[in-house]
Amino acid sequence: MTEAMILVVDDDEATRLTLRRWLTHLQVRGQVLEAADGQAALALVDAHCHGTTPPVPLLVLLDLQMPVMDGLEFLEHQRQLPPAHQQAMTVIVLSGAHETPARKRAQALAVEVKTKPLDITELAALLHHYLPAALPA
Repeated sequence: MTEAMILVVDDDEATRLTLRRWLTHLQVRGQVLEAADGQAALALVDAHCHGTTPPVPLLVLLDLQMPVMDGLEFLEHQRQLPPAHQQAMTVIVLSGAHETPARKRAQALAVEVKTKPLDITELAALLHHYLPAALPA
């Protein structure tokens, strides 16, 4: 059984690649999934998380501005998941925008909102705080 999962949701391929490299460098344990938009991310959450009882801890690194389904729409859908899955999921919003209405709305829906670009030190701190099972002992 997977100890933890990390889902990187960003329409920018370079950002996903960078985060994936950093996660590898940090030697995270668990599965790392990627999606280019919120709709694809919800499909992954449905496919990989709903089949586990109890739910596997999931850290979502979510871009705010994406095509198809943006981060706010993802957060609205996430709030309609069964309570056990909501509790197992921690969503960190990554936004390049400063103090916009969308960012303020995200702050009300997500655990934390971080300004892009995130650096490897911030990523390690987020993992240590929200998903310590994914880090080497």
